[in-house]
Amino acid sequence: MTLANPLGLLALLAIPIVIAIHFLQRRAQILPVSTLFLLQKTQKESASGRKFDRLMNSIPLWLQLLIVILITWLLAQPRYVKSNSTQRIAIVLDSSASMSVFRDEVKDKLLSTLPELMGSAEQAEYWLLESNPSLPRLYRGNSLDELTAELEKWQPSDGATDPTHSLRIARSLAGSEGALLYLTDTPKETISYNAHVHSVGAAKSNCGFTGISYTSKGGQIIWQTLVRNYSTEAVTRTWYLENEKGQRTSEKSVTIRPRKIVSLQGAFPEGSKRAKIVLSSDDFQLDDVLPIIKPQPKSLSIFADENYKPFGTLASNIQAGFPNIQLASDPTKADIKLITSDQLANTKSNSISFNKTPAELQLYLKGIIVAEKHPLMDGLNWQSLLVRETANIPHTEADIVLLWQGTRPLIYLRPLTNKSQALVFNFDLEQSNFQKTEAAVVLMLRFFEKVRSAKLSSEQLNTETSQPLKLTTSSVTAEQPLIMKITALEKTKDNSEVVTTKSYQRSTNLYAPQTPCYFSISQNDKTLLTAANYFADTREADFSNCKEAYLPASSNASAVNRHTKEDHLWRYWIALALAAFLLSWHYASKKKAIA
Repeated sequence: MTLANPLGLLALLAIPIVIAIHFLQRRAQILPVSTLFLLQKTQKESASGRKFDRLMNSIPLWLQLLIVILITWLLAQPRYVKSNSTQRIAIVLDSSASMSVFRDEVKDKLLSTLPELMGSAEQAEYWLLESNPSLPRLYRGNSLDELTAELEKWQPSDGATDPTHSLRIARSLAGSEGALLYLTDTPKETISYNAHVHSVGAAKSNCGFTGISYTSKGGQIIWQTLVRNYSTEAVTRTWYLENEKGQRTSEKSVTIRPRKIVSLQGAFPEGSKRAKIVLSSDDFQLDDVLPIIKPQPKSLSIFADENYKPFGTLASNIQAGFPNIQLASDPTKADIKLITSDQLANTKSNSISFNKTPAELQLYLKGIIVAEKHPLMDGLNWQSLLVRETANIPHTEADIVLLWQGTRPLIYLRPLTNKSQALVFNFDLEQSNFQKTEAAVVLMLRFFEKVRSAKLSSEQLNTETSQPLKLTTSSVTAEQPLIMKITALEKTKDNSEVVTTKSYQRSTNLYAPQTPCYFSISQNDKTLLTAANYFADTREADFSNCKEAYLPASSNASAVNRHTKEDHLWRYWIALALAAFLLSWHYASKKKAIA
């Protein structure tokens, strides 16, 4: 049973008022009589007037108390729970990584809140979701024990996520009369879809890694990382580096001032394929370990046509200035070829072409230089480019013009096949200041990187958790899936690695794992990517705004009506109250007449 109007219980305050009235006694009236037998019919009353005396047991007293109780019952509007009534409760958990610190608080708050959300229903149907709508549903069912078991296995590791989409889904599951609860660690000023919001967070001190970068010095790879203190007090931490063989450096101490950053660096261990930098732990452990791997982008090779002398200098400058570029002696094995315009019609591989002309110097081209909007041209200034008048190579409708001077296209892209393009320079390299122009260097570097990303080859990267991955693969099918092999940072007691695998039948929507680890992706036993995956979301590592708060949803009377039914005897209670009132009036009048 439940009460639709608990305020109706305030009517019970009339009980002490009724009792207090019956404590008051009338002044006794003196009546001369001839006999004493009438004294047996009188009641003892005060002789001195109205004052508190002992409570006299009387029928009007009990009738008036009955009236008060019946009126209270009617005002409270009691409702009885319907058999098999079910309350739908949808729970959305903030899936951001910072919630991993408050998992116990989430469980306690949920278990204490569910009875209130269940309300008058006899049983409940639960949905448990995360704020990231792309993650699978955690639970659906009627068992609170099973719900708690799934909650204990929950491992939040996302970045900051807008819960709006998940709340919309949860509201559709619970229905308009169901209950919706959002559990987070940072209070929200407003929340949609009429949800109850419980914030279970608390400000905590945290210190962790924010990223990794590499430089080369004397043929040795030097790593450099930043450690940030998010708290308002200075902290002292120790750190060490450990390779995959378990060999460690000695521990070193570092002190970081409040809200400041310090830099750590060292040489990548010789003979090691991977390593990890370990910081002494605190409550938030995701950013206390930084796995690293020696970066190795896809290698590119270029072939330069020896018949055109300027290509020799250009190829040498490219090899010296661009990363991971090798010179190839065989044009069939080169990723990019440097060719002249007369060879363009006979090539099908990625190429860079220049217009070869006779050695006589010509006048400089005149006209306004205008760059087209294209990713290869973004932010580049070509006004310093000087080229001389040479034979014009006509461009086709399939060509994408990147740069004009007057009506002449100076640079354009020409598709050769579905997978290859030529970057065509419609002027003579020797009769221009091309190699002295910064925009030209950046353009060629972008073209090289575009070819590199499209190349089907292996590479080694340092990735952030949940980072989108772009892989160049063969056709991905059920027969030729992508296999992700994930190696945990911590080994077992017998010093063996903990490895899990996942299979993907498409290369789209591919992400790095959600927790720090090492992983690789392969297809047909050929490794495409080897990576060290680290956590570097500074928003989730900062607990300064976390605190406890509660924002209740607006009440829903229709849910009460759906799960309960009214007291069908209310008409009889009204009749009984009227009857009690009449009897009380009758006995009070009779007493007055006797007096």
